[in-house]
Formats: sequence, structure tokens, C-alpha cells
Amino acid sequence: MEFAKLAALSIKLRENPPCFVTSEKRRELMLEVDELLGEANSEKSAELGKFYRMQVDNMLDEISAYSGTIPRMWKFYSSGIMVKDKERTFSLDINLGCLPPHGRSKLHLTEEQIGKIADLVDEHYVSHAHDDHTSGEICDAVSRRGKKVIMPQQALEAWMIDGIAAEKWSVPHCLTFLNWQGNASGGMPCAMYLFTLSNGKTLFTRGDIYHKEGFDGCLETVRKSGKAIDYACLTPYFTSGEAPVKILDEIYHCRFLNLHEWEFAHRPMGRAGEATQCFRTLYKEFAEAYADNRLALLTWGESIALD
Repeated sequence: MEFAKLAALSIKLRENPPCFVTSEKRRELMLEVDELLGEANSEKSAELGKFYRMQVDNMLDEISAYSGTIPRMWKFYSSGIMVKDKERTFSLDINLGCLPPHGRSKLHLTEEQIGKIADLVDEHYVSHAHDDHTSGEICDAVSRRGKKVIMPQQALEAWMIDGIAAEKWSVPHCLTFLNWQGNASGGMPCAMYLFTLSNGKTLFTRGDIYHKEGFDGCLETVRKSGKAIDYACLTPYFTSGEAPVKILDEIYHCRFLNLHEWEFAHRPMGRAGEATQCFRTLYKEFAEAYADNRLALLTWGESIALD
């Protein structure tokens, strides 16, 4: 993994920023990201870790300086995002970085960056207790500053976090639905959040709710609220029923943003190729929305207006 190649590609991406317009040039660049990240043991590379921390530093400076009236979203590693709105700044599922077994990753945040994240946010949301979505250090830093940490009660207990149970979180700007995230070890509660932004647009995130029953429950909660979904920020993963992307497209014809891409903890140690889902896969899964100018795929350090 060569830092120079990563930095050069980052410059090209800044010249072709994410947007909800079909761009074959940007698609070509995102596939170059796949090639670089797809090297065997890339998450073990000190150069990749250095690059990620540089991107995070740039993001945190941008977020701090941003004073626009249009809500804007920034992309961290895997499922992590931060949104700055004129009324509040909130984050979702930002974790320390790649946390696979045996401590083999060098892709992680610094203590200083954790502090800056906590300084910036008013509310920090967590969808469920998996450690690729949760950071005890970030949650503690947010809580110590008197800010709000919202996550399922089970996650609060599992991580011993001083926060607010998502089951009890009821505010006009955030609708919450809790369901079960099943897995081989039995599973755990997983939260869906629907954020209403200051411009009236809504941003839907579903964590890792993969099953038809859970997703149906999410959408029923949204339906009863009378709200629409303008932006859906999610992974296309599902294990039962129709693909969530297809369902959301049919009901809301919304815009899509990516979550849970290049999660290295899900790639076998020493293996080359994609981790969780590469951008090539995402372009296929969101193909209809991409062709219809309703898909923006972001990689680390990039941002986009939610106008």
C-alpha cells in the first residue's frame, strides 16, 4: 500500500466530488479505490492508517469551519457518518476504525481525533452493539462533554455507556424504531433512525436490520409518522424478503448513500479482494438509482450536501 497512490487518487476524487448525477469519471475513480483497498492485508498497512487519519483530520477541519445553511454529511470509515445542520451536528456509528481479531489493523483514530469528534457533535447515535458500529472511547468522550449518546439499551449495558436508550428517545427531529439483528451468536437489538433536517428533508438509516419482518416494521413506523424518506443511507444487505433498496425505491423514490462499505473486519486475514462490499458491488446493487441520478457513493473524507 503506497501512500502516494492514495493521496494522488484523493486529489482526483476532490476534482470529481460525490454528487447525485451519473458520472462515469467518478465511477472509474471509485473502482480505483477498490483496487487499492483490495490488496491483501491492506488494513494492516501503516500507510493506509496514515492516509485515513489524514482524511479524518481534513474532515474535522471542514466540519468545524462549515457554516452553510444546507445540511451536509461527511463519511468516515465503514458505517460512520457525521451530519452538520444549522440546528445540530450529529454522528452515527463512528467507531475507532478497523478492529479485526489479533490486533492486526493500523487503521484507527487517534485520541486527539476522538476528542475533536466529541467536541463537534451534539448527539451521537449507535445502531447496535457490534464493535464495527460502536466505540466505547467515542461514546465516553461525547458523554463526558455533556452531549447525548443514543443507542439500544442492550448496547448501553454491553458497553457500559452513560447514554440514552434508543427505546426511550422521542424527539421531533429523530424517529426511532428498534428491531432484532439476528446472527450466528443469537443476535441483538438494532435501531433504525429517521432524522428530520432543518430544511425539511429526512435521512433514513437502518443499521444492520437485514430481515423482512424488521424492515417491514421500520417502514410501518415511518408510514404512521406521516413522513417521507428523502435520503436513505444504508447497506443493500438483506437476508429475507425483497431487497431494501428496491422497496425504498418503489415507495419513496429516494436518494441513496452508502454505509458499511470496505469493512475490513469481515475479510479473512491475509485475503485480497473486497471486504463486506466494494464500490463495484454497490454500483450494481444501486444500479437503477445510479442511472436515475439518485445515488452518491462516498469514500473516507468525502462530503455531500443534503439539499
